[in-house]
Amino acid sequence: MATAEDISGAQQEDLLVRLDNLSPGKPHRKLMLMGGLGYTFDSFDGALMGAALSALIVIWQIPSSVSGWLLSSIFFGYLVGALAAGVLADRFGRRKLMMTSLLVFCACSFLMGTAQSVPELFIWRALAGIGIGAETAIIAPYISEFLPSRVRGKFVARTVGFLSFGYILAGAIAPIVISPNPETGWRIAAVITALPVVLLLWWRRSLPESPRYLLSQGRVDEAREVVEKFERENGATGNPSVSQPTGVSGEPAASAGVAPQTRRNAFQQLGALWSRPLVRTTSVIWLLWFILTGVNYGFTAWLPALLVAAKGFSLTSSFLFALATAVAQIPGYYFASILIDKMERKWLIAIYAVGATLSAIAIAFAGSNLMLLIGCCFLAAFTNGVAAVYYAYTSELYPTAVRATGMGTASAIGRIGAIAAPVTIGYLYASIGFTNVFLVLVAALAAAVIIVVIFGQRTSGRRLDENVENV
Repeated sequence: MATAEDISGAQQEDLLVRLDNLSPGKPHRKLMLMGGLGYTFDSFDGALMGAALSALIVIWQIPSSVSGWLLSSIFFGYLVGALAAGVLADRFGRRKLMMTSLLVFCACSFLMGTAQSVPELFIWRALAGIGIGAETAIIAPYISEFLPSRVRGKFVARTVGFLSFGYILAGAIAPIVISPNPETGWRIAAVITALPVVLLLWWRRSLPESPRYLLSQGRVDEAREVVEKFERENGATGNPSVSQPTGVSGEPAASAGVAPQTRRNAFQQLGALWSRPLVRTTSVIWLLWFILTGVNYGFTAWLPALLVAAKGFSLTSSFLFALATAVAQIPGYYFASILIDKMERKWLIAIYAVGATLSAIAIAFAGSNLMLLIGCCFLAAFTNGVAAVYYAYTSELYPTAVRATGMGTASAIGRIGAIAAPVTIGYLYASIGFTNVFLVLVAALAAAVIIVVIFGQRTSGRRLDENVENV
């Protein structure tokens, strides 16, 4: 005779199979748009305020060693926000955390425009980083929990690809808002970065909670409502759970029911990432995020200032140069979204990291502004495009009970890299010059290639939670 626990488990598995068998359609594209806009505002803020702060560095004649700390200010907040977000989202839900963090970011961004000194600006920038760091750490795992394995990589990659639109938008606005009068233009830029508060109104009305999270909390009826709504909006008829989803080999996938989540405190939740089944996963993911995020943000944050200081560019010319590299990100993300479900994720990460390495070498030894531009464009394409892959890769490697925690801590480690890179580049540029700075990036990228090739795990075509022991 079936027990209540058996019936509940069967209901959960039925909902997960229905979710995994549902063809991607309108509700999935809507989620991709909502999450993608969150990423757009993240990159828009980073690029626009990076340009604004670069202008202040020149105007206020801030030493390069101090400038690095100012450019890294938001990443201190990112670190706290991303670390807290994962634990809170796994305990209280993805939806609530995303909306709260967006509100914090918008409020602090607006107040940043009132800063009267470098320390005050640093504080508001760091607090804004807590909000945006928490929000962006959750989007990828949140989106992945709605998607069938056969298209999960493509959809997550395309969602992350919205980051490129923020860079382009910032590149177009910076010369208009900041260049004519940098002393007041940077304040206008800060206010503009607070405008995403309007996105909160849409999220509040339309953002569903993750059914996988709901099942992990034993809230089966609420999860069923979400799945059924997706089926209705997608025009699904009949019983979508008739056929079992398959793994990468074409054989029926292992059962991937979501085990009820044990209530743990924050330290236990973080400790679960280092339990026996996840030690290798966490080690590789943290190293990849530290290197790849650090190189990406270090390059983005310092490019305008380095072009002015080392290459004699005007402020406006450096902004236009940065805009060109922002546009170059689009093909990087585009090809990643095409290839991600056609080849193993770890190999795609390695290929992109090799491309970034060669691009950094080209920049270091560029003999003309044209070659410098080409090298910068390729570096931007590879370092940003690879993010579309490792965001999806990270979400797939952790079970539901710690997925947001795993993604949040990985993002936090990436933010440590993003803090360290601009600060380090500031000191390195002052002592070893432009060329050697990029040779240091080459060494870091080469290390990322070695790590993922030797130690990276395979995930393509695998259902979420498949082959991962309970933690």
